[in-house]
Amino acid sequence: MHCTIKETTLYHSPHIFLDKKNEPIIIKFLDDNLNNQLFDLYLHQVPRNSFDGLPPIKDAACMKWVQEMIATGINLVAISIEGGLVGHAALFPMNENMCEMFLVVSPFYQHAGIGFQLTRCIIQLAAELGYKKIWLYGEMRDQTAKHLYKKCGFEYLSPDYLQEVEMIFDLQRYQKTMSLKVKQIMNKHVVTLNRNNTCIEALDIFIRNNFGALPVVDVHNRVLGIISETDLLFESNLNLRVGDIQTMEVITVQEDSSLEKVIRLFSSKRIRCIPVVNDKKQLVGIVGRKDILSYYFLKFRMGLDFK
Repeated sequence: MHCTIKETTLYHSPHIFLDKKNEPIIIKFLDDNLNNQLFDLYLHQVPRNSFDGLPPIKDAACMKWVQEMIATGINLVAISIEGGLVGHAALFPMNENMCEMFLVVSPFYQHAGIGFQLTRCIIQLAAELGYKKIWLYGEMRDQTAKHLYKKCGFEYLSPDYLQEVEMIFDLQRYQKTMSLKVKQIMNKHVVTLNRNNTCIEALDIFIRNNFGALPVVDVHNRVLGIISETDLLFESNLNLRVGDIQTMEVITVQEDSSLEKVIRLFSSKRIRCIPVVNDKKQLVGIVGRKDILSYYFLKFRMGLDFK
């Protein structure tokens, strides 16, 4: 895949998620209206000289440095509804195949999952722009950052460094896995409910099959809603029908959607499984976290892959 910035997924669909404090966060491209907030992040929130001499200690030098990032980088920002701009990630082209990555989260918003989401978004962006590798530099003392990058798939270039470390992300390997189609890993044998089923009937299915959620469909097999174990925790609901308690705003994916899209939904939405539909909006399967993990197991432990 090789896109221009205006053709990328994030340009058309900003990434929205709830952080670990249940606060809505939006990740999008930096625009001129947010430049002042980016200056504020580095002037008043991020400690000066906190990583390899950056941000610069003096205000004038700091502002010049931020301006250079705006001018030369491909910039993403994380926006909090209450706190404004709270995170920044950027790609800096090194050559046609490799780019450097830089990422900062406001100290007031760290350990809330924002850095992880920014990293995943910047990886996807680099892949769509056609880069083959992402390079980054980090200081050894920053254990939290190293753990984050390692969790997201970065590998050490020189693990023997004592004071600093270089890491690389192989986008070619990432693209091969992430381009896998949902229909290749989904469960095609879906147990469904209709809106007239009783909640007692639904409860019986949950207990016997160890399901986390069940789609609710109409006579044409179109998804009307979804019901989860949580919906049945209140005893009073057991006297109702499925249609009375179903969640009607259901997140679905097309059968030709990429694995990358599904993983992004799982990491940003608090859902257990996603119904898969065809072009006629009819249910054709369901995909859960275990389906993805099973694919990884078959691929990496047993040497199998899905064509």
